[in-house]
Amino acid sequence: MEELQKMVQEMDIMEMIYWGTAVVASVAFCIQTVMLFVGFDADADFSGGDVDFDADGLNLVSVKTIVCFLLGFGWTGVMLYPEMDDKKIVALIAVAVGVVFMMLIALLLKQVLKLSKDNTFTTEHVVDAVAEVYLRIPGGKEHGKITVSHEGSTHELLAFADEEIATGQKVKVVRAIDEGSVFVEAM
Repeated sequence: MEELQKMVQEMDIMEMIYWGTAVVASVAFCIQTVMLFVGFDADADFSGGDVDFDADGLNLVSVKTIVCFLLGFGWTGVMLYPEMDDKKIVALIAVAVGVVFMMLIALLLKQVLKLSKDNTFTTEHVVDAVAEVYLRIPGGKEHGKITVSHEGSTHELLAFADEEIATGQKVKVVRAIDEGSVFVEAM
């Protein structure tokens, strides 16, 4: 304990700021990580005078990104301060590393959010798409089947048309009827 007190007394103010920032940011980062794994994940967005809780983490300036900035700033300062003579350069490098940390975490959060996007297929997605007749479409009130590709996957749908369309022909999806059927026309 005495060694720690002696070390703190020998530090100048900037070294104390780097250490304080690094320790506080590390604790905050650990708390955020534990909260994330436990299932409680909220973030604050500082825009205007309001604080909006933002569960999606899309903003560059948020609690998560600020903690990451402080983490990069503090630990870079702690590592470089004793090693470099020009303390202004240390401060510039620490700020630059903090900004890089902040931007990387914002980018990572955006990428993670793309994973939560709802990609549920609906027949509305294939309106105006080109499809192939799989089972002959008799025309009128009777249906046939088509196969249509959408975002890398093939879907088999019931298809209705005004006129008969033979197996293997290309058709254009004109409109969605319901979740499993569409109206098509020959191309």
